[in-house]
Amino acid sequence: MAATTYEHHAETVLPDAIIDVAPVKKFALIAAIAGFVVYSICGVANSLADPEHGTRDWFMAYLCGFIFWTSLPFGSLALSMIGFITNASWGIVFRRIFQASIRTLPVLFALGLPVILSLFLFDGKQSPFWWADQSWEGDVSAVASQWHLREEAVIEVQHKRHDFLSASPSALGGFPIRFIIYFAIIGVFARGVLKHAKAYEENKTEETLGKLQGVSAPGILVWALTMAVFCTDWVMSVEPVWASSMFPVVFGMNQFLTTLSFSALLFYTLTKGKLEVMAIIKEKFRIDIGSLIFGFTMLWAYSSFCQYMLVWAGNLPEEIPYYIKRGGGDPPTAWVWLSYTLMLFHWFVPFIVLLFREIKTNPRTMQIMTSMLLTVCALDVVWWIVPSVPHAEKAYAHVPMALAAIVGVGGLWGLAFSRELGKFPILVKNHEAKFLADWGH
Repeated sequence: MAATTYEHHAETVLPDAIIDVAPVKKFALIAAIAGFVVYSICGVANSLADPEHGTRDWFMAYLCGFIFWTSLPFGSLALSMIGFITNASWGIVFRRIFQASIRTLPVLFALGLPVILSLFLFDGKQSPFWWADQSWEGDVSAVASQWHLREEAVIEVQHKRHDFLSASPSALGGFPIRFIIYFAIIGVFARGVLKHAKAYEENKTEETLGKLQGVSAPGILVWALTMAVFCTDWVMSVEPVWASSMFPVVFGMNQFLTTLSFSALLFYTLTKGKLEVMAIIKEKFRIDIGSLIFGFTMLWAYSSFCQYMLVWAGNLPEEIPYYIKRGGGDPPTAWVWLSYTLMLFHWFVPFIVLLFREIKTNPRTMQIMTSMLLTVCALDVVWWIVPSVPHAEKAYAHVPMALAAIVGVGGLWGLAFSRELGKFPILVKNHEAKFLADWGH
């Protein structure tokens, strides 16, 4: 019924309609304040229950917040480039949201600096990254006894520290230097995409399209390689002896799913009741958006299963603790409930629900689905990071602490995002708006 109403208003299309972003800014401010208040309360409670690791858990929870929100600028850049190459309808619909996210890259860089700082405090003992702790150096037998590992695993770990995982610039640039390099590489392509996209929108010619696609095509490959190293540095390295060739795929699918869910939720929320916008976003495009979210959900599930299957088949003593820590022990730990939650709401429910056309074409139901997916994507990040280290038996605040950090960091990022989003209309202008309107018939 709603789709029919939109069709009757096709002649009232105003492709340069400005959307009021004040609610986004207000929501982000509330999230920032509430998130960091809860983060602080949980942090104090956690430090009282676990004085030895209290500072480490502060940084580890903050790391969860930073990693989750990297999905938006990084994922938006990748999806923008894919959209320009394929000329996909969803790439046009979400372009303004993607571009606003991309322009927050400097803010995201600043938000990562507290984690960098943790490497240099307390001799690295309170960093979320094990390799910052100097106690991993020394006699192999002594280190193996201290950390309950085989000597062969300790030798490999020490090689990792010397060759790659180090705060020192001598180890392939060092962790802080590589952090700068990641953002420099992504920033170069982001600048190129934004520049040529503007020229293309103002002057739709083969030349401007060629330049835009000339940046986007190699940009996808560079993005994939950069993200593979980035997630190895910032997520996989929280585990001393575990590594997975499938994890970069899991990480990338989580980024895409987070970005698309956020963009769909925001778009449907801001355009609610805006017939001049929804006259363009016809049923075909809403199906495309829902189907794409469905597809990335399936890819996340497939890559996650492949990762588990490879660890299970290998049955190596250095790899299986990854899943034992996350609930696979005997008896299972409390983390097993989060594992079941991810299986249920990150895969099974979206798989069933998003099969239905009526769900994908209804903005209200898609708001509910994308809100759920954003939540489970955040829980997935917590599942990656927080169980990697032991916690005191009576310490329970580290999980709500991590979730609060995600909300708080998201609030800070959201303030910058709302400022960028308010600079341009919610939809592209001129030829591409007409293209959407014509294409929907």
